[in-house]
Amino acid sequence: MTEDKIVVYKTFENPMEANIVKSRLLDAGFECFLTGENAALVYPVFDTSISGIQLHVFERDVDAINQFLIEDDALDGV
Repeated sequence: MTEDKIVVYKTFENPMEANIVKSRLLDAGFECFLTGENAALVYPVFDTSISGIQLHVFERDVDAINQFLIEDDALDGV
């Protein structure tokens, strides 16, 4: 595992959901970013189910993010 390798952690169909998870991770100190959200917002006919809105994180953080999301009650149902 490379320390700086960036991976797609999760793919969302809903831009609001993606931004909620991204914000919670950033607030918790995890570096992350989204791709595909602009296409979904700018082009209403863009089908996010095809490529989705992707949440990218550092591979080294995946286990900690998994644990954080399990314990984060604010994200129940997301």
